[in-house]
Amino acid sequence: MSQKTMFQWFPKTFPSGTPQWKLNSSLLRKEYRQLQAQVHPDVAGLQNSGNNSEETSAQLNKAYNVLSHPLSRAQYLIQCVKDIDLNNDEVSRQATNSDPILLSKIIDVHESLMDCETEEEVQVIRKENQDRLKDLELRLDEQFAAKDYDGAISTTVELKYWSNLAEAIKEWAPGSRLELHH
Repeated sequence: MSQKTMFQWFPKTFPSGTPQWKLNSSLLRKEYRQLQAQVHPDVAGLQNSGNNSEETSAQLNKAYNVLSHPLSRAQYLIQCVKDIDLNNDEVSRQATNSDPILLSKIIDVHESLMDCETEEEVQVIRKENQDRLKDLELRLDEQFAAKDYDGAISTTVELKYWSNLAEAIKEWAPGSRLELHH
């Protein structure tokens, strides 16, 4: 039998066990906590010392962390349905090389962030980026529902760039040098 997909770790959240984009995040969190209460080594180890609870708990953690975040969930879903690894920087770069306008916009916003001198200026960029991330997630809703995987690939790569900008925004401090990650 093949190894479980990350979706199969959560049978209440994903009853079919098949890869899917949409999820109820509060149901996923609740199911994750219930499952960890059963398998976590601190609990399961007391009840069944022959059990490989550490490995199970670690796999459950990984599945939850991947599925609970839109970027990693989209990357994993594309890996499942198209066998394309968007975690690979070279694969992602190939997808964005076809969109020089996107790259130019990302660089412009990053430069604007580096030029910020106050928290208020950063807040404006943060808000714009949060709105952009929400829009990308909605676009992924539509693309995955329509099985438009080429569109979902492009949107996921774009989501990766804007998510990286969100991390740079968190690290911002007056006068600090920020790196743009791919």
